[in-house]
Amino acid sequence: MNREILLRGVCAVALIVAWSPSHAQEALPEIDVGVANRPAVNPQPAPASAANPARDGGGDRFTGYQPPPTAAASKTDTPIMQTPYSIQVVPRETIEDQQAINVQDAILTNVSSISANVASPYPAQFTIRGFNVGQNVYVDGLRENSDMYLDTSNLSALEVVKGPAAMLFGRIEPGGLVNMVLKQPLDKPYYSVQEQAGSYGFTKTTLDATGPVTSDKSILYRLNVEYLSSNTFTDSTFQKNFLIAPSVTWHPIEQFKITVDATYQHYTGTDNEYSFPAVGNRPASLPASTYLESSSITGPNPDQEYRSRIGYKATYDFNKDWSLTNRFAYVETYQNYIGTFFGAFNQATGIANQYLEVSPENFKTISSNLDLKGKFATGPLNHNILIGMDYFKERRDNWYGCFCSSPVLGAINVYAPSYGPGLVMPDFSKTGGAYYARNEWKGLYAQDMISFYEDKVHLLLGGRYDWADLATGYGSGYVYSNYTAQIVRDNAFSPRVGLTIQPMPWLSFYGSYTQSLGASNGINAQTSAPLPPQHATQWEGGIKAEFFNKGLTATIAYFDITKTNIPTPVVGDPNASILIGAARSQGVELDITGRINENWSVIANASHDDARVTQASAYTPGLYNPNLYNYNSEPGGVVGNRLASVPENSANLWAKYEADGKLRGLSVASGVSLVGQQQGDNANSFQLPSYALLNAMVAYRFEFEKMHITAQLNVKNLTDANYWSAATSRFQITPGTPRTFLASLRFEF
Repeated sequence: MNREILLRGVCAVALIVAWSPSHAQEALPEIDVGVANRPAVNPQPAPASAANPARDGGGDRFTGYQPPPTAAASKTDTPIMQTPYSIQVVPRETIEDQQAINVQDAILTNVSSISANVASPYPAQFTIRGFNVGQNVYVDGLRENSDMYLDTSNLSALEVVKGPAAMLFGRIEPGGLVNMVLKQPLDKPYYSVQEQAGSYGFTKTTLDATGPVTSDKSILYRLNVEYLSSNTFTDSTFQKNFLIAPSVTWHPIEQFKITVDATYQHYTGTDNEYSFPAVGNRPASLPASTYLESSSITGPNPDQEYRSRIGYKATYDFNKDWSLTNRFAYVETYQNYIGTFFGAFNQATGIANQYLEVSPENFKTISSNLDLKGKFATGPLNHNILIGMDYFKERRDNWYGCFCSSPVLGAINVYAPSYGPGLVMPDFSKTGGAYYARNEWKGLYAQDMISFYEDKVHLLLGGRYDWADLATGYGSGYVYSNYTAQIVRDNAFSPRVGLTIQPMPWLSFYGSYTQSLGASNGINAQTSAPLPPQHATQWEGGIKAEFFNKGLTATIAYFDITKTNIPTPVVGDPNASILIGAARSQGVELDITGRINENWSVIANASHDDARVTQASAYTPGLYNPNLYNYNSEPGGVVGNRLASVPENSANLWAKYEADGKLRGLSVASGVSLVGQQQGDNANSFQLPSYALLNAMVAYRFEFEKMHITAQLNVKNLTDANYWSAATSRFQITPGTPRTFLASLRFEF
């Protein structure tokens, strides 16, 4: 309790420091930092009108769900209407209206063709267009490796770039990437304090303070602080998160600007890998609150995660047409997991063997890029070019201790779990193993957006060349004394070609072809030779449109992605892999977001995705027994099967009404999410049934003593539906969150 009070006090002290006496003598500024105070996505901002009014925002929020300017897809200022691929942006206002606490909450229902695919309470992994993006997320365009609890408190937007984006971002999965856009310092003072409270003892305190440090506004600052504490809907579990994120912008001359940002995050919580088993072809019929790890171990030994980040973005404008941008980030993450898992499960009796593992890991990553951007004309052709290079280096040190050959815990009956007395932690030094990986790549890339025919036709030509090394080593005990290092070197060229035809300013037709170099596959299990890396290709075509004076944007896209050289672990040797072949994902998706008129805003999307295994090796990793399903085994004969955790059909709708007249300040919203049946594993041995969720929000914003105060209530899963959101195996199925209430009170001045 004392620690919670101390951490919450940080918010109050930081606010007092930020709101110094020099500010106290100034008149409180009007809060009008919505659309009018930042450049629009299009070169010329749409004027305020009855159809597209400029609402008060606050803290750099865009109103009407219109996305802020995005450069993630092209690393240039190319408007979304001219890019020959799909880009979706979740702005800050959407995050706050839905009270999305983490990144997964913010994007799952607001962007098409995205689903959860990891059984964990703090997920950082998603499936985009049928393929798992892995542990790789991007922060302001730079890659990081983290499966931590990804918070939204210090984010201004989330960008989702669909399809293989390796041409600009290196070795990523072909479905796409998620880029987290950090809040930036503002040149107008703004302060916000928010308190949130809800179901399962949830509380969260946040501070957001920004403004100029000097009178000439050449130095700006921003400070975001958060403290979260909560139990979860699962019995015997809790989570806490502390985050502080300061940033400073220095703008000494018109041509040069640099922003330096830092983040420190500490997450602690009960290990909860959601060890729900499957029975037959469905998840076991258990209450969502059931905890199937050993609380006598995980309770007194919670998971710990620490993350420190320092980075910068510097831009020099040579003139109005040419600029040079350099980004850099250093991230260090320490994680320590202690948990239990099933080794075997008898479906007839409900008895499962339990095994114990501990896995401390340390990640260190350095990422940087240098982009030269320019515009020029050659006769009737207008060029918008980008020439760049990037560098990424990751060091991973992992010690893994596991009593996997014989259980040190008693068996558990999943229908009547008994956790037993506490256990003295065994000596893992005799059974554990050390693992390290050194991942490094360098890339050169260039692209040219050529516009002609009265700026109605836009041709994109681009390419990238990568040099990548992966070194891995293994040892016994706590040290690498007995490891044998193996190095895999890959290099490849990845082209990208796209065409956009814009017959009218509000309508675009586009098509594109992209290739990408994926992750390294390590060493062949039989020959010890390096395996060829993963590759992917995508064809995409679609239509983009803007309506209601550019207040509403819509994209409909068709995609066809093929991924080759997909690896799978070898049973009995988790350090070795074989290639199972290829998978293909093809589908259609629709995304609509924005403002219809001065009262109504909407987010709507739908997707149909047929993602299947198209090639597989003859090797059969394991045999399926309907009553005893061994951990790490997978049935053979998966060609033609659907990929796991990819719903064939899904749709989402969120509509918001903002009252005017005497009720001005009142907002109400509701939403529905429809998710079709998903396969629980690539063997298609069990399914997650389809489900529907209803959500609702009511908020009232008013002014008091020159402060803007917003009171808000969100109800998620209004009907308290029972559902399953993701699965990673027959032993790890994620139950959906029951009905929850979340209230908040925000003060802005």
